[in-house]
Amino acid sequence: MARFPSSVLAACVRRPLRSIRIVVGLGCLFVLAFLWRDLILAQDAAEAGERERIRAEAAMQARAAGDSIQATINSFDFVLRSAREAVLAGPKPLDVLGRIVTESIAQDLVIQLFHIDDQGFPSYSSLGPVRTNFLGDRAYFRSLAGATEDRLVVSDVVLGRLSNKWSIQFARRVTGADGAFRGVVSLAVSPDAWVAKLKSFELGQSDLFAVLSADGAYLMRTLYGGGYYGKYVPPDRPFLLHPEQMEGDYVTSGALDGINRQFSWVRLPSGLIVAMGIGLDEALAPVQRLNHQSFLRALVLSSLLLLASAALVVALGRYEKVVEASQEREAHYRSVFDNMAEGIMVVDAHERISGINPAFTAITGYGLDEVVGRSPALLSPSVPGARNLGTIIGRHPAGSWDDDFDGLRWNGETYTGHVTLSVVRGTDGRMANRIVLLADVTERRRKDEEIWRQANFDILTGLPNRALMMDGDLLLCEVARRLEALFRDEDTVARMGGDEFVVLMPRNADKAAVEATATKIVESLSRPFQIGDQALEISCSVGIARFPDDGDTAAVLLHKADVAMYRAKEMGRATWST
Repeated sequence: MARFPSSVLAACVRRPLRSIRIVVGLGCLFVLAFLWRDLILAQDAAEAGERERIRAEAAMQARAAGDSIQATINSFDFVLRSAREAVLAGPKPLDVLGRIVTESIAQDLVIQLFHIDDQGFPSYSSLGPVRTNFLGDRAYFRSLAGATEDRLVVSDVVLGRLSNKWSIQFARRVTGADGAFRGVVSLAVSPDAWVAKLKSFELGQSDLFAVLSADGAYLMRTLYGGGYYGKYVPPDRPFLLHPEQMEGDYVTSGALDGINRQFSWVRLPSGLIVAMGIGLDEALAPVQRLNHQSFLRALVLSSLLLLASAALVVALGRYEKVVEASQEREAHYRSVFDNMAEGIMVVDAHERISGINPAFTAITGYGLDEVVGRSPALLSPSVPGARNLGTIIGRHPAGSWDDDFDGLRWNGETYTGHVTLSVVRGTDGRMANRIVLLADVTERRRKDEEIWRQANFDILTGLPNRALMMDGDLLLCEVARRLEALFRDEDTVARMGGDEFVVLMPRNADKAAVEATATKIVESLSRPFQIGDQALEISCSVGIARFPDDGDTAAVLLHKADVAMYRAKEMGRATWST
């Protein structure tokens, strides 16, 4: 273990650039780790703070709605107490009170004030003459008929047997001076009208108010209200599990819409429960949008930091390789020179050969002793019109050049060669040597000539061929003929280029006619084409654009038709779209 630090130190000294790359890479990773840690913690804190704000807002809304509902219930109770006294005083005072109630309280909220006698039959209604309707079986009537204490009873939502309307009954017992049961006075309240008043609170699209009985029955609900009449909340709600609590909150998902909501609830003095639910997805959207934006900024910053660090590490790595390569280059120069597949010839400033490699000998047949000090012209035949290598080198003394030349081997055999010239300059900038690369390209040039002739001349006759036949011109012509056959003289068929065609039809062509024509186009072009001795099958996609529904200029209509065509392609082969 004692040798480990010393070995690491030795490695760092031996390869300092590698050590720097490691430090840069690790430093970048540490910076990114701290950056993303802080970002995640900040986003979690922001979302947690927003959730707490939502919880507080839901609690505030629930209390405000609870106060409003309890105040309304108190006014209902005042009316019931007055109605109870009026029942004992006689029919006229009760009728006067009924008119006052219908005139002072919104008619859409209170459906009617009525009295049920001790036998369970209505004896008075603010709506007018009563009809025979036994109400003695209603739960609120039975509860008050057997009660000994004076209390306000709020029923579940009930459906009127004669009116066929949903209502909530607020009722009190009528007791005579002798203590005998004289029936029940009740206010029938419309839950739908009450819900409309609750919607005056600022609610989001997924927010809701719900009013429930003490045992969890839905009385009112601002979302999907009618569908919840007669239903109960799940028994695990905290206001059912802990009846001693007066308020609280919880989070749950809606059974119908699946929306996750933050609920706050309050228990009213009347025993009813008011719950306010705020849709979390909608409420958290702003902070989540900010978090997403900060995430994107951090992602861009991280990417830039990674790119910069990677570029630095790569640059250091490349520089390290350059340094290592420069240390080995001198040792490999001779090996490369001797083992290159191309012939190499070094020509001095006086255009005399000063060096060659083995590949040069393999190509030309000349050895080093046979060419040193001689002109490169000996490598080409001395005949009129020959592309002489010595002449090519002499014409381009200062720069780089490559060209073919006529070559002559030591044994008198001719060949086609390719030469590449480059200049080696001294420290004073003057030319010191010319590096000449030689290659035997005889076979390559023969094949190039053969390929060119095959592409441009008929093999049998030797005459020029018609390459355009291979591009599908005959098929395009057949497509054009079929399209022209489908349309009338007043229609226009045009080819836009490639395999795209455009058909212009009169403005008065209705939608059904255009769609029927598109179907005919698809069916016509889907039939096989006979091109020579071959049967070809193609498919087409048709896009439809109509003036002026889709545009009022030719450019816009063409664009809309093009978009519709690509929509048809996405739908599958051989179809059309608008």
